[in-house]
Amino acid sequence: MQVMGNYSQELFNEMWAIMENDYEEYTSYELIDKLNDFNFINPFHKRLLSFYNDISGECNTAEEAKKSLLRQAKKNGVYLNPNTINNWLSGEREPKYGDDDRQRLFAVAFALGLDVISTERLFHRVFLDRAFNKRNINEFIFLHCINNDKPYTVAMALIDQINSMQFNSSSKERTIDTGLLHDVAKQNTNESDLIRFIVEHPYNFELNNTTAKEHRQRLLNSLVGTDSNPGLAQKEYDKHTVEQDISWKWTEIKFKEYKKRPTLVDFLLYVILGVDFVNAKRDEILAIRDIFQRKEVITRFPDKQTLSCKNPSSYSLRKDIILLYFYFYWVNDFLTNLNIGEYDSFVDELDTILFECGFSPLYVGNPYDWLFMYCSTCVDDTFTPLDRFRGIFA
Repeated sequence: MQVMGNYSQELFNEMWAIMENDYEEYTSYELIDKLNDFNFINPFHKRLLSFYNDISGECNTAEEAKKSLLRQAKKNGVYLNPNTINNWLSGEREPKYGDDDRQRLFAVAFALGLDVISTERLFHRVFLDRAFNKRNINEFIFLHCINNDKPYTVAMALIDQINSMQFNSSSKERTIDTGLLHDVAKQNTNESDLIRFIVEHPYNFELNNTTAKEHRQRLLNSLVGTDSNPGLAQKEYDKHTVEQDISWKWTEIKFKEYKKRPTLVDFLLYVILGVDFVNAKRDEILAIRDIFQRKEVITRFPDKQTLSCKNPSSYSLRKDIILLYFYFYWVNDFLTNLNIGEYDSFVDELDTILFECGFSPLYVGNPYDWLFMYCSTCVDDTFTPLDRFRGIFA
């Protein structure tokens, strides 16, 4: 278990305090307001400023941090767009959590002269995503250079050299374990040998997020099922129907509609969320945004498109797996009538999966993670995490 800092511990304590007072004091509306409150969980610009001050050992304002960071970047031969840094530190604009912004954050790491551990912390605690995707050539090179104290100019020269080359990949190439790629990247080898390794193993840099995609597919298979082998979503529906659960009448008509379709992914999402965003008159993302204003929550929130994407980003895949496993864990507890599911078990099991996928563990300072962590505290004989989760979305 990771040791929590003061900020994380405060959020963790508050999460449990909300749960303990939930039935008396917190409605779903109030909980949503809490999660949307930038004074509760820090938004990106506060996370970045806090990280910068922690690294520098100072107490800079956003303006002071911007000027200092740009000076360090110039000194270390790193180009940082002043407008981007100003927007990030002032809160005028958040990153889009895509590859372009990942590259910009790596540039910040080089400007600050961070080591590998600090760079991983920058991504985990500020960008809320993993650092160093070893199967991404650029990030493979960044890992090599940061670990061996090579400057940003060397990293960009290597990337430019690779981009100017043409080489063919083949599925017949031996698949190298990601751990071995990690070890190769960290070796203090010369640039020509590093380039040669990349050129000789192009197929391995196309196998992006393979383990994570396999985990996601296994979860989907168990939840969606087939006509001859119903998935957990249909089994939950059937159990509520047999028990004549009046609160589940909302699924009856929709279930008949979705059963006519070749896939039950729409129905799965409908059952998990308790709201039919798929067929909403407004578009799906807008409906999600009506509930949450935090970009960390609504950006790439799992939907039919993200769950079927063949080459999703690591940011999107991590979100998919968290949602699917949350449902998988708690619906199994309901279907087996065991009522033995607990917060610690859920977090430990999901963190193990995230680790196997190369993703960062659940973090209470990530508003998306916090939502699932909080709901997983809401367990008693009559009220389940799924009830709480659906109540929030409804």
